[in-house]
Amino acid sequence: ITEKGERVNVGVGKCHRFSLLCGEKQSSVLKWQSWGLIPRMFVYIFGPPVEEHPTDITPTFLTTGVLSTSSQADFEDHNILRESGYAGKISQMLVILTPLHFDRDPLQKQPSCQRSVVIRTFITSDFMTGIPATPGNEIPVEVVLKMVTEIKKIPGISQIMYDLTSKPPETTQWE
Repeated sequence: ITEKGERVNVGVGKCHRFSLLCGEKQSSVLKWQSWGLIPRMFVYIFGPPVEEHPTDITPTFLTTGVLSTSSQADFEDHNILRESGYAGKISQMLVILTPLHFDRDPLQKQPSCQRSVVIRTFITSDFMTGIPATPGNEIPVEVVLKMVTEIKKIPGISQIMYDLTSKPPETTQWE
């Protein structure tokens, strides 16, 4: 990590700092294939349209509760992927717990207390470059929707997102 707080990626030699990402919600049929046209960090946000964007974050520390939530989401997703028979087609699947609590009315001054989950699938032969597993192509849409349904049952989860960023520009892991 540099003096400016930027992370240096091993093997890449450049400093990357991602503090913003682009997310999309569609109220109609999901158009997964159109996502490949966006070359930067991009996630799809499941559920109803986001009414209020997060303006702060949920304080998150490595407590038993936070680790339990993260582990449960990871277990559910990997179990569903394994049962579907697609685990061998995905090089890596990360389940990331983020401190984002969506849809809080700013006038009510409700503190941020929930977290969101990002599913990041990755297909690669060498981990130097790679692509996300696009629902409907490399992974069935039904499998992804089942993951979302099961994660949403976990207490304290605000939103579920699916990362469709390739490498480059993203790294293999989330930062």
